[in-house]
Amino acid sequence: MVIAGVLLVGEIGMTVVKGVQHLRIERQKQKKAESIRESKKEVADQAEARQKIALWVVQHFEGPEPIKKIEIGKIKKHGLLESSSASVDVRINGDYVISSILLSDGKPEDTFIEPMDDIYKYSNKTNNTILDGVEVIYWGNNE
Repeated sequence: MVIAGVLLVGEIGMTVVKGVQHLRIERQKQKKAESIRESKKEVADQAEARQKIALWVVQHFEGPEPIKKIEIGKIKKHGLLESSSASVDVRINGDYVISSILLSDGKPEDTFIEPMDDIYKYSNKTNNTILDGVEVIYWGNNE
């Protein structure tokens, strides 16, 4: 009788432990799925932001050769909890670098442009309205 009681308590204990483990595993799966969803959203947001930045570059820079390729670096967020501002580096046609274009709500600002040389010049007028024929790619320069 005592042995049966001990076995019964042992089985109940094992069932509880298995249930707790199952809940822990399910929570981990949910967290991982949420993290993947957030990561995919961030990638999509970055891709959309790169398109906007590329269009802005095409619209505001002129040079001796037409812009055929724009490489956009990782968008760097600044400030407490990455909430105040952001900047990005851009390379035009593989060699001309524009460093630290400031972004406001994912859109470039005209306030701070720091070109590395004078091949392509900044213009405050809008030259093009589309990215037709311009390759836009991610430039892993600053990871």
